[in-house]
Amino acid sequence: MSVEQRIYDISLDAARDLSDFQFHVMSGSGEFGCDLSGAADEDSLGILQNKPEAAGDSSEVRRVGISKGVCGGIIPVWSRVTPDGNGHLVVALTHERYVGFAMQAGIETRVISILMEFGDHEEPS
Repeated sequence: MSVEQRIYDISLDAARDLSDFQFHVMSGSGEFGCDLSGAADEDSLGILQNKPEAAGDSSEVRRVGISKGVCGGIIPVWSRVTPDGNGHLVVALTHERYVGFAMQAGIETRVISILMEFGDHEEPS
């Protein structure tokens, strides 16, 4: 069972119908807007919490706290995660930006808990 802890969410305007993308990673789109995030090198804003049905609808994006997230592949527990090209969470590789840590192990399409934290995955020294 995945859990959540809301600490800091932001409201942005949906760029389009995002109702099929709850718990997917979002990136900025225009002024005060968001859309589905692409690959790991994009500047991801957070994880979508609701299901906005049209462009301009309010999108609640989790920035800080614990969020649910949809896996895009196998994710070991406590791995750093980043979005793939579909806004799903995958393991962040070295030198990729990440959006948080997997608090549970996951497989493709499973919804797991993510401890939100943004950063660059550097090589250990």
